Amino acid sequence: MAEKGSTEAFVHSGNLHGILVGGVGLIFTVLLQGKGYIPFNPFVTVLGVVAFFYIGKTIARTLLNTSARMASGIYSPDGASTAYTPSFSHIEALEIRGDLAGAAEAWQVAVQDAPSSALTLVRAADFHLRARKDAAAALDLYVRARALGTGNDDLRRYVQQKLVDLYLGPLADEGRALVELRRLIDGFPGTREAEGARAALAELKARRAPDQS
Repeated sequence: MAEKGSTEAFVHSGNLHGILVGGVGLIFTVLLQGKGYIPFNPFVTVLGVVAFFYIGKTIARTLLNTSARMASGIYSPDGASTAYTPSFSHIEALEIRGDLAGAAEAWQVAVQDAPSSALTLVRAADFHLRARKDAAAALDLYVRARALGTGNDDLRRYVQQKLVDLYLGPLADEGRALVELRRLIDGFPGTREAEGARAALAELKARRAPDQS
């Protein structure tokens, strides 16, 4: 359990994304050095890796913290934004007991019984992503929830943020991530999520620029 907690803390700190982006930074820096745009010496190379590491870490922490804050607002509302939240305690009990297969079947039934409930779809998607590490199943449910066009602003913003997280994370599809980041910016202007998405979008475009030249 301690090892799992340490791993989750490492991921949520943004270090994993920082390392990945740092690797991209190494390639980018060496490429620029090879073309003579910047000095070719170890100090500059290390500086480039460190800079990209902190850029990746900052973007990841911004997106992860945004998702966590929005999830808290959805699952633990203060009463002002949500009058009623369906209870899925029987499914949560299965998960706590470690019966993930049983919980997955129960979520499937819940979705079938309430196909027009965006919250049910989102809770089921969160389960597949969190407990089963099944990004494909989660993606399908998040997309279905968004297609309904229902739910309060917090829920709809949360769904859009999770789609961004999936494409930037386990699905590793930067092309789709660019599209979803733009949808987050255009769909929720003036929010902190939109500002974070704008920064992430600019960083992705900058990283992809050498490949497009």
